[in-house]
Amino acid sequence: MALTARLRSVLSDARERAAGGDDSDDATRPDGPGTVDRTESRDVPETNLYECSTCDTVYVAREKSTCSTCGEDVEQVSSTLSRE
Repeated sequence: MALTARLRSVLSDARERAAGGDDSDDATRPDGPGTVDRTESRDVPETNLYECSTCDTVYVAREKSTCSTCGEDVEQVSSTLSRE
């Protein structure tokens, strides 16, 4: 249960940072008055969740193979949480 709460917290924080008050989608573009290109992607890298089963450390990273705390292998976990 503690892992689920920690994952929710990490995902919630990541969403808040991603939102970060960035109003770029609402801004006008210099190539024309009032034009907005909503197909532009934000420069947010794709990240994954990884868990070390030995020390229960959870990481958010693009790539991760070993735990920085204990050196054991980490496993990628689902970033989608289901309600129990």
